[in-house]
Amino acid sequence: MPVRIWLAMLLVFSAIVLGQPGKALADQRALSALAPGLPGLGTRLEDVRTMALPEGLRLICDADEETLKLADPQLLKRQNGRDSSRVKLCTVVGPGTGAGWDLASIPSLAGPARLWLLFVEQGGGGRHRLARASLWAHRDGWDKVATSLTDLLGQPDAGGDSLLIWEDEQHETLMFLDPKNPDEFAVAVADRRLRKLLKSPGFSNRPD
Repeated sequence: MPVRIWLAMLLVFSAIVLGQPGKALADQRALSALAPGLPGLGTRLEDVRTMALPEGLRLICDADEETLKLADPQLLKRQNGRDSSRVKLCTVVGPGTGAGWDLASIPSLAGPARLWLLFVEQGGGGRHRLARASLWAHRDGWDKVATSLTDLLGQPDAGGDSLLIWEDEQHETLMFLDPKNPDEFAVAVADRRLRKLLKSPGFSNRPD
């Protein structure tokens, strides 16, 4: 799902939460629970590049597209509609069945999952920090993840069959079914302060 669409959905979901009382916390423990070795929110991009991955897999970001041949050359460009000098999008790829590298899955609480990492420039000077980590997995893993996060974070601030949100002053954990692919769901953990930078002047290539 393109970043701009994901952000629009997130704003709607957040508005729902802000109108409801809740005591659930959405701290970084969720990342550790979702998959071992995930980087913490706020981690610098250069440090995330050294994260441990299963053998044969690689982390690729927007700036790497010229050095690593992808089976889908537009993969990252299509997903990231913002200024790539200020917003970096990364994912995990592995050797494809044909020419180039394809999206790959990593082990997670939900089962095999595709990982997307969004970094925003903080303070200028090209210092990019992790603002959001999201995993996309088969819907069969929904109940297991929802139960584990509820045990860890408490009852969600908003709940339903297709949406769960945990939120505190700094972090937000969101689970939702993919409206374009009902067989999949996403679970994302975001730093709300860093995410606000996406609305700053100069961060978008288009007026969204």
